[in-house]
Amino acid sequence: MFAAIRPPSGVIKAVTRLQKGVPGARWSKPEKLHITVGYFGNVPDALAEELDAELARRPLPSLELHLRGMSHFGRAEPHQIHLRLDDNLGLTKLHAHCRRVARDLIIPMEARGFVPHLTLAYLKPFPDLEKLAKYEQRHAQTNIGPFLIDQFGLYSSWQQARGANRYELEATYPLIG
Repeated sequence: MFAAIRPPSGVIKAVTRLQKGVPGARWSKPEKLHITVGYFGNVPDALAEELDAELARRPLPSLELHLRGMSHFGRAEPHQIHLRLDDNLGLTKLHAHCRRVARDLIIPMEARGFVPHLTLAYLKPFPDLEKLAKYEQRHAQTNIGPFLIDQFGLYSSWQQARGANRYELEATYPLIG
């Protein structure tokens, strides 16, 4: 399970226009584009109900987000292309809220730092580094936003025999103000 923000439809349209130009990239489908704010891993059903209740317990303020610039994860062997988000205190607080809830429910979360991003594509096999660098340079000035986010969701992820995982929205939580 994971908590994530789904960008507005206008942002999704702008993002999908960037999804071309890297041979072999597995571009994320528009309906799967999201910004993860908390990854909880495999959560038993009974604990998922508690997770839902705790995420809903404390309303947080709405967010104004901005996608700006492009990068990838994996230094020597890039495995994912993404759009970066401007630093945002509200987004950091939402991530901290997810971590606090997970800690209180004894759900282990990864220790690595929070790097807010929107995944454009997964790269397997690893791409031609020169083509990837040219793609990132071509889109280095990408600027989408600002845009308002007034809710986040709790998603389950189901592994498929072939292709990308299937995501299912389990609950939504308003961001007020």
